[in-house]
Amino acid sequence: MTPAHNLIFARAWTRNGLTAPASLEVQREDVVPADGRRTANPAEGDALLDGLFAELISQAEGEPLALHTALTESFGAMPAEMREHVVAYSLARSDPIHADLACFWLLDPAPAIRLAAARAIAARLARGDLPGRILATLVVLRSWMPEDDARREIDLVLREAMRRGVAAEPEPGPWTLHAIRATLPDGGGAQSIGIALQSGSRRKMAMLLLKQGQGVKDAYTIPCRSAKDQKAVIDHMSGEVGALSVTADYVRRALAIALADGLLQGRPPVPGLIEVARICGLSGLRPEMKSTPDLIAGLVSTPAIRALPPREQGALILASEGWWDRHEIVESWFEESDEAQAVLDKARTARSGETALWKWLETRRDWWARILARAADVLETALEPDAASFAACAAALLDGRDLKKIPVMLDIHEQTIEAWIRDDPDFDPGASLEELAAEAPAPEKKGEMVALLRGTDLAPDWLDGYLTGVVIAPQMLMPNQWLPAILDAVLPRIDPSRFQRFMDLLMMRAQAVSDLASEPGEFTASMARRSRKGQADWAAGFAEAAGKFRAAWPKKGMTEEDRRLLKIASDGLIGVELTEFAALIARRQAKNTE
Repeated sequence: MTPAHNLIFARAWTRNGLTAPASLEVQREDVVPADGRRTANPAEGDALLDGLFAELISQAEGEPLALHTALTESFGAMPAEMREHVVAYSLARSDPIHADLACFWLLDPAPAIRLAAARAIAARLARGDLPGRILATLVVLRSWMPEDDARREIDLVLREAMRRGVAAEPEPGPWTLHAIRATLPDGGGAQSIGIALQSGSRRKMAMLLLKQGQGVKDAYTIPCRSAKDQKAVIDHMSGEVGALSVTADYVRRALAIALADGLLQGRPPVPGLIEVARICGLSGLRPEMKSTPDLIAGLVSTPAIRALPPREQGALILASEGWWDRHEIVESWFEESDEAQAVLDKARTARSGETALWKWLETRRDWWARILARAADVLETALEPDAASFAACAAALLDGRDLKKIPVMLDIHEQTIEAWIRDDPDFDPGASLEELAAEAPAPEKKGEMVALLRGTDLAPDWLDGYLTGVVIAPQMLMPNQWLPAILDAVLPRIDPSRFQRFMDLLMMRAQAVSDLASEPGEFTASMARRSRKGQADWAAGFAEAAGKFRAAWPKKGMTEEDRRLLKIASDGLIGVELTEFAALIARRQAKNTE
């Protein structure tokens, strides 16, 4: 491929928020060839950059933000030193468009590029060619920057400009705002805002993407050919993604909080926010740090909710059960982080996975309370009746209410597990719920396992004891470790056409005994229903698993209760209270899921 091809592919990666592969990077010698007679000439490189800038400026139709976007997309094909050379080349130019580029680069993710931009602005001020409108932008822009060398350099520029008496020119008048739509935040904390704008015969849509914990993730404008096209975008946001009508004050408030959110992580907003803030009249926009309790306290609904009797507050919380029907975005409310996935991946059984996920959600109260508070702010601004219910649930999360008594948290718990299941590479994404249900094995019929084991030395009670010994062992046992002892006895006797059914029932029994192990009362009742021989078979199966897999019961860390548990089973449950044994089983299972 030629360097031009590398550039095209690198842009594709960058436009999709990805880091371009290192193999796409071009080297200086690829752009300025050198043969054996001479080395690469820097003047030739600058001449090529002149051509590159002229072409990109033409493509961008003189729009600084479009030029910046095109250049940044090209960075994926450049090594770091080449990017810095391009930035330095641009910032050394006196054309007004390059002063705008310097402002955009002040918000670059790379500290080195931010510092280069700040120094270039200082050099322009020293030369006397820093436009007053840029100075006006810097007054606000400095507060959007992380507290680093670049920001300190801009502070020096502003002080020097004051000393010199350089006046900041006022921004041109903002465009007229016709309509604003905002979505509720999704489960990842992302929220979209669309603003319809007009200036004379020109129309645009300003688009914003805010993300909890990351700040202003995207900001750009889209030209619209007509009022009809503009209305189509607004209607799409309202109809397809459930966006609601909000005010300019709401946008300013949400942006101020998002700016602070990003700066907490050392992330400046995207450069496009400069352009969006200018044409939307968001002058003086600055970060505003607000904790989740601050957000909840600032809601219009909060004082009235706090004044309600506990029963009426509870009714508002229980009303969250119906959000799913009225606010489609709630379908996206689930835990999508790698940490949450790891919690479920480590679970031995469905029951332990559910329990572990509830424990994880306990650590996420602030996250979900913040999402609910942000959603309540949108709903209040849009005069939606569910606003108070959202605010009440946000407060309940921070007040420590049992998560299982907040219906929306039950939805989040269930949807997280569903998303985890659907992430399985063997899962068929096109399958309907009816098809998934049809694929599940039919429940075990009375006497079915007895019939399948006929002719072997195994009994269903032995099988249950063996499986219990496997699933409650302190060290996890994989199927390829414990299955052979069963299959060696079953395979010579079973009808091959019934083997899959046997395996389905075996796995269902493994799940059932695991669930039963966590419930002492149910376990005691189950054991009491077995005959005396059945109990002896169960104990034999348990003892078989415990003896066969001694490494899964390491002496180091074994408690007195574990020793008592193994002793009772090895004695065949003789002379022991089943309630005591059930309690020992439950404690062992609880430790496995901690």
